[in-house]
Formats: sequence, structure tokens, C-alpha cells
Amino acid sequence: MAQLIALVVAGVFVLFGGVVLSRASEVYERYTTIEELETESDNRIEPGRETTIRGPVYVSEPAVPDRNPLDLNGGGSPALWAWRVRQKEGTGGQGGGSRWRTVDGELAVGEFAIDHSWDRVRVDAATLPIRRDDGPTDPFDSSQCYLGDPAEDVYLGELDPVNRLLERTGLASEDGVLSDVEFTISVGGTTSMPDKYQATVVRSGDELLVRGELTETVDGYVLRGTEATPLVIAAGDLEAQRDRGRSEVHMRRVVGGALIVLGAFVAILGVL
Repeated sequence: MAQLIALVVAGVFVLFGGVVLSRASEVYERYTTIEELETESDNRIEPGRETTIRGPVYVSEPAVPDRNPLDLNGGGSPALWAWRVRQKEGTGGQGGGSRWRTVDGELAVGEFAIDHSWDRVRVDAATLPIRRDDGPTDPFDSSQCYLGDPAEDVYLGELDPVNRLLERTGLASEDGVLSDVEFTISVGGTTSMPDKYQATVVRSGDELLVRGELTETVDGYVLRGTEATPLVIAAGDLEAQRDRGRSEVHMRRVVGGALIVLGAFVAILGVL
């Protein structure tokens, strides 16, 4: 009986280790893409090939998001409006843990171009992940969007005093050491923590990096996504995004490997 329990425990450790390593592979793919984007920036415009352009945005028709509870209408016209709503839910375990998950989101896209060197290149953003049909859209976790942390992060309700204190100290933020702890009432799979609205808006004049296939039309150059060359956008501090991705990959590999080794150790002890 003791051997069976040991093998079950070992299997749980190995399973969780595999999940962590699997997520590390996904993060590594984002990290390598960010690294590529950071070093790529074609000064030469050559239609018919994959091209990366970088420069200030010129908006001809602004993006209009489905949700704008913060009334973020100040500043220049938005070219891209990435937003999501995060909800804290109970994990259902005996420890009473909880986690944040995306329940709604959108990448609102306007009509815009990028001033790259001496050329104005129109971006055909039709292939960007605006809305998903099979679940909530999260533009901050898309293989085509690299926007860093949301510029706006606001609760859609009032925090109780304890959680407000933890939030101010950073302990209960999504990346904080107490991110899975909540000092409020939870009922079933939901908690009393208010939802969060997170957003990043790229406006006219902001710098944007876009990679896609360049074509030349009678109206000028157009950068668009194809099956072979998906359209990729990036904004913000790419170096910081790269460093954070590298750290997360390293951490997940260490934790995942440790869990698998621990599982193997427990299995050996159970057999002996």
C-alpha cells in the first residue's frame, strides 16, 4: 500500500513538472520572437519579402474598443487598443488558492500606417487576433502581439482594506508572492475580489514595430500578414520584455526539472 501511495505522489510531482516545462516552452517561443524583433529593423523597403518596419504611427481611422470603462479617450487617435478583463477565481483546492484568468478581451484595430525612414507604409491588420470565437481573446498573450505589461491596470470595483494594503505593497499583484492569496469571502468557483480592466493603447505618434510581408500597390506600400508570414506587432520596451521572458523561462525550467527529479526520487524510495 505504501508503495502505491508513493508512486501516486511521484506521478503527481512528475505531472506538475511536465506542465511547468510545457509552459516554459511556450514562454521560450515568445522570448525568441521578441529577441528576433529587437534585432530586426529593415531600413531597406523591398516588396515581396518578409519585412520588419519600425516608426511612429499615423492614424487615418481610430480604433474603437467594445469596452472603455476608464474613458481613456485623451491623447492622439488610437491605432491599436488592446484590453482584457481579468477575474480572480478559486482553484477549488483544499488550500483555498485562487488565480487570475482572462474572461473577456479584444484587440481593437483602426486604419493606420507607419512612417518608416522616408516611406509611409500602410498596415493591413485584418489578420491580427481581434476576437476569438472559441473563448476570450487575450491580446497580451497572443503569438502575434508583444505589448509588454498593460499600461492601465484598474479594478472594476472596490477592494476591502486588507486586499487594498496587499495590492499597494505589490504582494497580491498578479506577479506578487501572495498573488494566490485572498482575504475575502469566496463562494464556489468565484471570489469577492473585483475584476480588473487592463489595457494598452498605441496612439498616433507612438512608435510601433510591425513584421509581415511587404507588397506594393498603386496607393503605396502595404504590410500585411500571410499564411507563411503572420503579421506581428510589438510596442513598448522590447529589451525589458526579452529580459523578463528569459527570466521566466529559466525559472520554469528549474522548477519543472526539480519537480520531475523529486517525483523520480519519491518513486525510487517507494520501490525500495
